[in-house]
Amino acid sequence: MAKFILVRLLGTIPVLLGVSILVFSMVRLVPGDPIDMMFSNLAPPSP
Repeated sequence: MAKFILVRLLGTIPVLLGVSILVFSMVRLVPGDPIDMMFSNLAPPSP
């Protein structure tokens, strides 16, 4: 049972690393700057 838990915990490391890289890349690739959008006249009004 301990071996199973250890294998599962070690298997989460590459998954978390991959998800982190994917999310970071997506945030960096989105065009524009969120702050510029918030303060521009083209931004939709905040609710």
